[in-house]
Amino acid sequence: MQSRVGRGNEPWALGLVAGLLLLALAHSPVTKAQGLLHYDLSLGTDYRHAQLDWNIAGSLAGTTPNVLSELTWHDLEIAQVTAAAQVSVHDRLVLRGRLGYGAVVKGKNRDSDFDGDNRTLEFLRSDSKGGGEIADGGIGLGYQFRIYDQTAGHYAHVTPMVGYSRHLQYLKITDGMQTIPATGPIANLDSKYDADWAGPWLGLDLRLETGERTAVTIDVEYHWADYYAKANWNLRDDLTHPVSFRHDANGFGFIAAMALSHAVSKRWEVVARVESQYWETDPGIDTLYTVNTVTRVVQPTVTRLNEVKWPSLSAGVAATDRF
Repeated sequence: MQSRVGRGNEPWALGLVAGLLLLALAHSPVTKAQGLLHYDLSLGTDYRHAQLDWNIAGSLAGTTPNVLSELTWHDLEIAQVTAAAQVSVHDRLVLRGRLGYGAVVKGKNRDSDFDGDNRTLEFLRSDSKGGGEIADGGIGLGYQFRIYDQTAGHYAHVTPMVGYSRHLQYLKITDGMQTIPATGPIANLDSKYDADWAGPWLGLDLRLETGERTAVTIDVEYHWADYYAKANWNLRDDLTHPVSFRHDANGFGFIAAMALSHAVSKRWEVVARVESQYWETDPGIDTLYTVNTVTRVVQPTVTRLNEVKWPSLSAGVAATDRF
């Protein structure tokens, strides 16, 4: 499987690329001379509820046992801000960029180890505080079709899209409590798990004018994801730091969103939006970097990464300047 050791974790990278593309198009002499350029700039805030979980097997074959260890960050409450820009040429060619950043304000983590198949014979469990940050960024290009509904007297805008996106999770585990066996607080726990989903996507946008000032927009996207993650288990002296293990896999994502917009003036819109995301990997590779306590030689150990899942649901509002 392809290594992504050199991949950076800069969440602003996609936003920068999208911004440069939009800026170049906005300053095109032909576009400006013919007056074909229209663009939307949007800034908003969202509340997001999410969960990330992964589990590994005891061997590369997925056996002994089939689930050896499972980590779950659940009930993650995330406050995030979003920014988006869209340029359309002659109301046909559409170029779009979107960037979001969120901070986990509340969350939990559970780490469980098993001796038996199907999550049986649990011999180790810790319950901790889950925190961290997330970032989403993407660009898309599409062609808009306008369909006039004579019955309603309004237009429907249908836009097939193609694009590329990255979705990052920088998650933490702190304030731990050992619950199996019940030995109590885990001192100085400060472990990290950084995940990265990246790849192309295909989508479809449908905008329905429901009135003189209102419209409903439905967006759907299917993503192909190249998944890479690295972890730093800070209390494990037998593992390397800052990378104690890493995950590599292929996966997919599905995003569906609905927005209701209301024009408060000729240029400004207020938008209420809900969005559901679901991401999942195929079986992949878990590489553990063990340090020999005597020789200090690093010994990589490979086993099966069974799956990773990242579902979320968000709702928020934004203000859009259209001109």
